Amino acid sequence: MASFTFHYFIVHVLVKQIDDDLEIEQREIQTYVKKYNRLPEPIPVRDQVITHTPIPAPIKEQTFTSTTLFDSLSNGNGIFRQMVFSINVNGQWYKILVAKSEEDTDDLIEEILLIVLTTVIFMLLASFIINRIVLKRLWNPFYNMLESFNQFRLGKKQELNFKPTDIDEFELLRKTMQQTINKAESEYHILKEFTENASHEMQTPLAIIRSKLDLLIQDEALSETQSKMVQSAYSAIEKLNRLNQSLLLLTKIENSQFEKVSVINLKQKVEEKLAEFLELWDNQQVLVTAELKEITILMNNELADVLLNNLLSNATRHNYTGGRIAIFLDADHLRIVNSGNRHSLDEEKIFQRFYKSVQSSESNGLGLSIIKQICDVSGFTAIYGYEPGIHTFIIRW
Repeated sequence: MASFTFHYFIVHVLVKQIDDDLEIEQREIQTYVKKYNRLPEPIPVRDQVITHTPIPAPIKEQTFTSTTLFDSLSNGNGIFRQMVFSINVNGQWYKILVAKSEEDTDDLIEEILLIVLTTVIFMLLASFIINRIVLKRLWNPFYNMLESFNQFRLGKKQELNFKPTDIDEFELLRKTMQQTINKAESEYHILKEFTENASHEMQTPLAIIRSKLDLLIQDEALSETQSKMVQSAYSAIEKLNRLNQSLLLLTKIENSQFEKVSVINLKQKVEEKLAEFLELWDNQQVLVTAELKEITILMNNELADVLLNNLLSNATRHNYTGGRIAIFLDADHLRIVNSGNRHSLDEEKIFQRFYKSVQSSESNGLGLSIIKQICDVSGFTAIYGYEPGIHTFIIRW
């Protein structure tokens, strides 16, 4: 719309300029006739045509029009702007036609439009480049905060590099983010300390309760009903003790208390675990196959034991009598495949704490979260997959 308006304005101005030139030519003719009582002799001029024709009566009003005329100098037709008026010479009326070519005007319009278009493109390009530079510098504090925030991990004791800025809005955002993070860190540490303290404080009472129950179980004076009640209480205490041990282990992993790493022969480690689980699998009539390559990895030895124990325990606990377990050790991953429930586990929640596929399960729901935590601190990736009746866990390094 702006381009059309600009083009119309330029054309209007240039045509008005031609009309003014034609009026000047008219006045010169009128002055000449007044002085010499005759019409001036037509002189061939480039891009201009002047003709006079006798008429019986004067023309009512002069007119301006654009038309096609023959140009004798260029020997061809062209677009002209013409003015027609009448004049009396010694009692005879004449129609005078004065015309000027519009071709130069069209060329000038094209040149002006080209210059304007080039200028506009240049200005847009310059504006884009300047805006990119200015906006990048303007938004740089925001992107720095965003990058620092993306690298932030709760409980990792990280120092966030939120640099102060002169932009009020970004400074307010920086302060708000810093306050929010500080509050989250404080609440996290309070909760973490509570969990640690609770787990540690529970160990002594649990040990006392277990020892008392051991003595009760050995008491021959107990009736069958009392014996079952004591056995039930003992099972509950064992479950609570396992939960407590798992929470303590997670806390130690999060506190980076397993920083010592060494080169581990993973094939040998897996074979040792297979020997430990062999009796349990025989009792459950679970068929186990293993394809193991000679692989060494760099990780904490204790965490390697916990990782393998939890993976094999999970494959065993969620299997069924007569089921299968297949173990594959390759250059970049360990894969454990087991038969089990004919429903896929929730891939988004499976590694979360206290997640259970079956709420009535004897599992405390921490085994897979421990696996995930060990993978995170060791730089590994834990992956779960499912095909009908087959569950797969892959540890990739």
